[in-house]
Amino acid sequence: MAVEIVSIGTELLTGLGRNTNAERIVEALGDVGIPVHYITTVGDDSTRLGEALRVAVHRTPAVITTGGLGPTPDDLTRKTIATAFRRRLVLDETVLASIRGRFRERGIEMPAINEGQALVPRGAQVIENPRGTAPGLHFVHLQTEVFVLPGVPAECEAMLAHYVVPRLRAMGLGVVTGRRVVRTVGLSESLLAERLTGVEAAEAPLKIGYLPHSSGLDVTISILGGDPAWISEALDRAERRVVEAAGAATFGYGRETLADAIGTALGERGLTIAVAESFTGGALGAAITSVSGSSRYFLGGVTAYSNRAKQEFLGVDASTLERVGAVSPEVAEQMALGARTRFGADLALSSTGIAGPEGGSAEKPVGLCYLALASADGVRSVRYVLGGNRLEITSRATAYALDLVRRHLAGGTRT
Repeated sequence: MAVEIVSIGTELLTGLGRNTNAERIVEALGDVGIPVHYITTVGDDSTRLGEALRVAVHRTPAVITTGGLGPTPDDLTRKTIATAFRRRLVLDETVLASIRGRFRERGIEMPAINEGQALVPRGAQVIENPRGTAPGLHFVHLQTEVFVLPGVPAECEAMLAHYVVPRLRAMGLGVVTGRRVVRTVGLSESLLAERLTGVEAAEAPLKIGYLPHSSGLDVTISILGGDPAWISEALDRAERRVVEAAGAATFGYGRETLADAIGTALGERGLTIAVAESFTGGALGAAITSVSGSSRYFLGGVTAYSNRAKQEFLGVDASTLERVGAVSPEVAEQMALGARTRFGADLALSSTGIAGPEGGSAEKPVGLCYLALASADGVRSVRYVLGGNRLEITSRATAYALDLVRRHLAGGTRT
């Protein structure tokens, strides 16, 4: 028993938007053992959308659509459903009153255009939207369950968790399943896969997947079907093998981030941290403060992009800048020491580098960066030459900088 996802929106086909809703739906269904066999993406065109919907209801027992439920002219999902499945749209006064109430709560008069969000295909069940104005829809066509969700990620996710997944489970979809995610940083996919050779065969039908991204490599361990007790034991065994293979590169599990990991470590030790950033442009501070409660250990940061700012705000020596340049271990170390002194922090982290695509040279190529960490034990810098575009380089540098803190707090060294 499988599901098809129909993602609606021209922006998904032009590179202007990322299909995060499909990613979260696949993840949520995977957690309960419901496979997704198709993901169809279609633009804001009623003819093509109608074709996609008619195909979908004939090949899977459940279809989940996202997008096209807003009030603007390009939001065509309701009208297309009405045409494709011959269901007349009816104004739902209860839904309209709810939409008006949401606008009143914000102190805003509801535009007349929003009344269209209260149109419901005849026979469809309204799915309450706890985070927005567009209600979801649920109906059955040719024995296929169709769930129509908004495109706003937070709204889609809420309806998925509170209505769609429970409904699919009640239909009998899904099997006993298990999944673990081990998060690593600084290891290549091929190296880790080589170290884990034979694990799948030893624990069949267990599967191991690898998801590399700019801030590290996630290893997914999953089992679909089987005795619950055996699944738990097999996952435990495989997880231990992954952690052993990854060694000190393992920083967390599930959705835990590097910022979560260093936040926990700093909190347990009662330590504080500050940052001094150049080419990461505030990304280090943003990552650290993405964790709730980070005010207990994060004192502040300086984004010193220019040489003048490095001198005036962090005390970097002008002669050092003249002699070796801003992208150097000496400057990274002086930035970290300056931030530690300026904020009175136990630890201070710094970054300097060349994000590109301009500014590189044979001696100092694009992607070159130096990261430094100052503590009561002194200051230490590390050098990387990172690949990718500007965003990928700064994202990787941010991850490696946070990992420098993590390893320091764990008493480890770079591997």
